[in-house]
Amino acid sequence: MGEQAPSGHTVFNWFREFQRDNFSVQDAPRSGHPSTSVNEQTIDAVRKIIEDDPHSTYHQIENMLGISSTAINPIIHDYLNLRK
Repeated sequence: MGEQAPSGHTVFNWFREFQRDNFSVQDAPRSGHPSTSVNEQTIDAVRKIIEDDPHSTYHQIENMLGISSTAINPIIHDYLNLRK
Protein backbone atom coordinates (compact mmCIF):
# COMPACT_ATOMS: atom_id res chain seq x y z
CA MET A 1 0.00 0.00 0.00
CA GLY A 2 1.03 3.60 -0.46
CA GLU A 3 2.33 5.83 2.30
CA GLN A 4 -1.00 7.64 2.59
CA ALA A 5 -3.08 4.44 2.84
CA PRO A 6 -4.63 3.69 6.25
CA SER A 7 -3.23 0.73 8.15
CA GLY A 8 -4.95 -2.64 8.07
CA HIS A 9 -5.87 -2.15 11.73
CA THR A 10 -7.61 1.14 10.90
CA VAL A 11 -9.52 -0.42 8.01
CA PHE A 12 -10.60 -3.31 10.26
CA ASN A 13 -11.87 -0.85 12.90
CA TRP A 14 -13.81 1.11 10.26
CA PHE A 15 -15.34 -2.11 8.93
CA ARG A 16 -16.40 -3.15 12.43
CA GLU A 17 -17.98 0.27 13.06
CA PHE A 18 -19.74 0.24 9.66
CA GLN A 19 -21.29 -3.10 10.61
CA ARG A 20 -22.69 -1.35 13.71
CA ASP A 21 -24.25 1.33 11.46
CA ASN A 22 -21.67 3.88 12.58
CA PHE A 23 -20.55 5.51 9.33
CA SER A 24 -18.28 8.13 10.89
CA VAL A 25 -14.54 7.68 10.43
CA GLN A 26 -13.78 10.27 13.13
CA ASP A 27 -12.39 9.18 16.49
CA ALA A 28 -14.90 9.22 19.33
CA PRO A 29 -14.25 11.68 22.16
CA ARG A 30 -12.21 10.15 24.95
CA SER A 31 -12.39 10.75 28.66
CA GLY A 32 -9.51 12.05 30.72
CA HIS A 33 -7.12 14.89 30.18
CA PRO A 34 -5.27 15.30 26.89
CA SER A 35 -1.68 14.16 26.63
CA THR A 36 0.80 16.87 27.47
CA SER A 37 3.94 14.90 26.56
CA VAL A 38 3.28 15.17 22.81
CA ASN A 39 4.31 18.70 21.93
CA GLU A 40 6.68 20.42 19.53
CA GLN A 41 9.59 20.14 21.97
CA THR A 42 9.27 16.37 22.47
CA ILE A 43 8.64 15.79 18.75
CA ASP A 44 11.88 17.65 17.95
CA ALA A 45 13.75 15.75 20.69
CA VAL A 46 12.58 12.36 19.38
CA ARG A 47 13.49 13.40 15.82
CA LYS A 48 17.01 14.38 16.95
CA ILE A 49 17.54 11.13 18.87
CA ILE A 50 16.50 9.05 15.86
CA GLU A 51 18.60 11.15 13.46
CA ASP A 52 21.64 10.73 15.74
CA ASP A 53 21.07 6.99 16.17
CA PRO A 54 18.47 5.37 13.88
CA HIS A 55 18.78 2.18 15.94
CA SER A 56 17.53 3.85 19.14
CA THR A 57 14.95 1.74 20.94
CA TYR A 58 11.70 2.92 22.48
CA HIS A 59 13.19 2.09 25.89
CA GLN A 60 16.24 4.29 25.24
CA ILE A 61 14.05 7.18 24.05
CA GLU A 62 11.81 6.75 27.12
CA ASN A 63 14.83 6.96 29.44
CA MET A 64 16.39 9.93 27.63
CA LEU A 65 13.22 12.03 27.56
CA GLY A 66 11.28 10.72 30.55
CA ILE A 67 8.14 10.05 28.51
CA SER A 68 6.23 6.82 27.98
CA SER A 69 6.23 4.60 24.91
CA THR A 70 2.53 5.46 24.50
CA ALA A 71 3.66 9.04 23.83
CA ILE A 72 6.66 8.03 21.72
CA ASN A 73 4.66 5.80 19.36
CA PRO A 74 2.40 8.55 17.91
CA ILE A 75 5.36 10.92 17.68
CA ILE A 76 7.30 8.44 15.56
CA HIS A 77 4.39 7.23 13.45
CA ASP A 78 1.96 10.15 13.23
CA TYR A 79 4.14 13.25 13.51
CA LEU A 80 7.45 12.07 12.02
CA ASN A 81 5.88 9.56 9.61
CA LEU A 82 8.52 6.97 10.43
CA ARG A 83 8.29 3.23 10.96
CA LYS A 84 10.31 1.71 13.76
